[in-house]
Amino acid sequence: MSTKFVLFSDIHEHAVFSPRALLDKRLFGLMNSTFCRHGAYRMERIGAAVRTILDFLHPDLVIFTGDAVSTSDPREFDAALNRLRPLVDSGIPILYSPGNHDRYVRARACREAFERFRAELTKHCPMAYPGLYGTSELRFAVIDCARPFNPVLSCGKMTPETADFLEREAAKDDPRPLVCVGHFPLYGNDKLKSFRHRLIGGKRVESLLDAGKIALSVAGHAHMPFQHLDARGYGELVVGSLTRYDVLREITFDGGTFTVRTLTSDGEAAPPLS
Repeated sequence: MSTKFVLFSDIHEHAVFSPRALLDKRLFGLMNSTFCRHGAYRMERIGAAVRTILDFLHPDLVIFTGDAVSTSDPREFDAALNRLRPLVDSGIPILYSPGNHDRYVRARACREAFERFRAELTKHCPMAYPGLYGTSELRFAVIDCARPFNPVLSCGKMTPETADFLEREAAKDDPRPLVCVGHFPLYGNDKLKSFRHRLIGGKRVESLLDAGKIALSVAGHAHMPFQHLDARGYGELVVGSLTRYDVLREITFDGGTFTVRTLTSDGEAAPPLS
């Protein structure tokens, strides 16, 4: 028996203006979305990807590694959920790790909109963070390291409680490999280790990935997809932005090995990544 799951990330629903954005970080996100991202991030790829998942891929579960929106405005969450609605209504379990843009600011309306979005998106497998979802072959540890930071930072923060959770799950005498689902990569690359983009507190659990106690880390945050996988598919896979780079990942676990396919939103094979 095998388990198949599909991953996407960083769809970044276009920012919308609110007068309150003049008072907090949303102003910077609005400018970035308008002047740097608007033409490059194509929202129609979301609908195409949803159709591909439902009509052709038929996975056992779907993983969304965050950044549904750009500034966490409630209207952005509504628009993102509307695009993902057919996937939600299909009943396929969706595992979701929030991104830094989903937790962009501390404004109450934005926080409440995020909670409504999360509850509806994951209603077929609700869980608190950190949480565990299991199949007969795999365990998925879903974590939340997204926090509001000041305007110049795009960091995440792993709390000691989250690190404790991962260490406990990794230490269990369970034959099912452990998959960590997070927005922020554990290994990352040079850019993601920089002051602006790093995962604060993440070094503590890197050794679990090194030792294979976490078999696979799947993450977003970096919009260009990349991966560091061994011959069994163990390691880290950074999904990439669906709307920017038109990339979906399909992973099949069978016989102790993870096999990865990189696809476009239309289901066409994309060149393999190094």
